[in-house]
Amino acid sequence: MKINVITLIVAFAIAALGGYAFYAANGVETDIPLANALCGGIALFVTLAGAVSITSKDAGGSTMNIRVLSWVFFVLILVEQIVFCIVSFHIAPYIVITGVLLLIYVLIAYRIGKSME
Repeated sequence: MKINVITLIVAFAIAALGGYAFYAANGVETDIPLANALCGGIALFVTLAGAVSITSKDAGGSTMNIRVLSWVFFVLILVEQIVFCIVSFHIAPYIVITGVLLLIYVLIAYRIGKSME
């Protein structure tokens, strides 16, 4: 698998702006906006990087499968982050839900990549 550096930098910039948007949209006076920005930015970056930066010449359809999976999880995590910006929440369940979604994404993408070798 190859990683396109330019699209990876663009994905990082988009995720950083998204993280800042989550921070700005959350009006709570605790550490929740910071957690929302960090977790949301990292989750968006990982999924967006998988959607636009990863290519594979010899794996056939695995690149397309990983890209579709990445876009699905990107939208899912984006909706989750928007919901958590709107409603009040405790920080522990938020981190667990975001972490579980991200780990499920990584596990499925890994299995797709390994099955197409």
